[in-house]
Amino acid sequence: MQECPYGEKCYRKNPIHFGEYSHAHLDAIYANGCNGDNNEYDIPAKYSSELINIQLKLLEKLFPQLAGKEVKGKPTAVSKPATKKVSAPAASTSRAAASDQANTSRAAAFHQASTQKDTSHLEKKPKIERNVRDYVAVVVEKGRMARKLEQAAPYNMFLTAITDSKPTHQEPLSITLQEIFDESLGEIESTVQINFMIDIGWLLGHYYFAGILSKPLLVLYGAENPDLVEIGKFKPQVTAIKVQMQSPFATSHTKMMLLGYTDGSMRVVISTANLYEDDWHNRTQGLWISPRLPALPEDADTTAGESPTGFKQDLMLYLVEYKLSHLQPWIARIRKSDFSAINVFFIGSVPGGHREGAVRGHPWGCARLGSLLAKHATHVEPDIPVVCQSSSIGSLGANIQPWIEQDILSNFRKDSTPVWRLSQLPPFKMIYPSFGNVSRSHDGMLGGGCLPYGKSTNDKQPWLKNYLHQWKSGDRHRSQAMPHIKTYTRFNLEDQCVYWFVLTSANLSKAAWGAFNKKSNLQPCLRIYNYEAGVLFLPKFVTGKDTFPLGNARDGVPAFPLPYDVPLTPYGPDDTPFLMDYLHE
Repeated sequence: MQECPYGEKCYRKNPIHFGEYSHAHLDAIYANGCNGDNNEYDIPAKYSSELINIQLKLLEKLFPQLAGKEVKGKPTAVSKPATKKVSAPAASTSRAAASDQANTSRAAAFHQASTQKDTSHLEKKPKIERNVRDYVAVVVEKGRMARKLEQAAPYNMFLTAITDSKPTHQEPLSITLQEIFDESLGEIESTVQINFMIDIGWLLGHYYFAGILSKPLLVLYGAENPDLVEIGKFKPQVTAIKVQMQSPFATSHTKMMLLGYTDGSMRVVISTANLYEDDWHNRTQGLWISPRLPALPEDADTTAGESPTGFKQDLMLYLVEYKLSHLQPWIARIRKSDFSAINVFFIGSVPGGHREGAVRGHPWGCARLGSLLAKHATHVEPDIPVVCQSSSIGSLGANIQPWIEQDILSNFRKDSTPVWRLSQLPPFKMIYPSFGNVSRSHDGMLGGGCLPYGKSTNDKQPWLKNYLHQWKSGDRHRSQAMPHIKTYTRFNLEDQCVYWFVLTSANLSKAAWGAFNKKSNLQPCLRIYNYEAGVLFLPKFVTGKDTFPLGNARDGVPAFPLPYDVPLTPYGPDDTPFLMDYLHE
């Protein structure tokens, strides 16, 4: 069995994880067994006794020690005790033998997988007590999410709760995955999960604890995943489809949920988090959650129920681009739903070459954002920087000019006044964790596991360091929670205002935002490789004002909840961006 990469720092409480990875420190404690006097394990002081005890209880449930063996006077469930103590190797052998059972279905660790064909095999599985606190690091009281979402208005934007940052567990704008399925938001009848990486066992565990495990689930995934290839054989309510890409450089990178409720209403969630445990542990992620979107009357006009931002049409056009019949019922449901309460714009990217249209302007990527800013954004002085922040950085070019300036800044600087056409490009700032940020993170160097920026790319763009800024989020208690969130904005510290803000799955890369074909004599074509999805917050539509307040509420409008501290902190002379290569040295 493969050793857990986190070793002694493993924080997990997920039985699936313990079926796949061994933990030498836990094996040693488990093998020594409980003390006969107090019936407790002898846990070294350097460990968290609370966490280790939970993990040991999982081992007891998943991997009972050799039948009839006794450990330090404590017999196992078999009634006839033995006097021979189980050694660490023997315990590991027992774990390995039991792992086949745990891996038959990754979701089986959370529930009795009664849909499997061989029910006699299931009878041999160890019974798992269904306590959500054994599997989910941060658990909040049920039934309160509707109130939390109401209080998050008008932005409806949250950051994920951080396991090792206790203040985030109670922060009004922190969220757990379990809360998204909370019954106070509606009784779920079916869902869609569109994401890049999905641990289906972990996800179904959350569905189980939300009481919706039997509900239809459509999964569209980007990364290769053997567990999803035949999931329908074990879980007939789950339909999993790998999104096929035309290029090896392309990625289906969107993170979106569609939630359908029994009363006919629905909800949309746009996220930056993959659906596996690490992304919801000690990483900063962002989510936007729509209001509840009721069903329109049967006789409603086909154009009814649109939001002032055109979100409904843009979302449907985006889903059509997948060219999947499984999405047709959801596209039809969206068409028949009232989206008028949505106050943000949908910003999508889809693979292909795209040109400006007469009606919608540019449909996707950086040019789509530029079109919307040119139509709706209030005037922004040219010296106000464009601040980009992402969890990876693409190949940007030999200098700032060919892509950052010509494609990104030239679009992100736009506003609804003609003045921007005559002004210089705005300054560019990039927030990306430094080596020091990662080394001081909750997970140490392993905290950089969500930052796939490599040395080979960084070496080709040394100019970028002059624009880099540290990851700091003390105000949101997340400085040690490395950012997998992606955001783009312009704000004015002197006037304490935010002009606009984008939350998206799109990293700062040509594949995600697109690059114009600059050699063509034809109408410029924007080439995009990835599927991405995000939302644009424009004050005019969210609050009715020209700008969002920064730092403090203004005129009854709450401050925009930036995920990081301002003013920004530039890299020092000795700082370097964290590179994925550091994890392999």
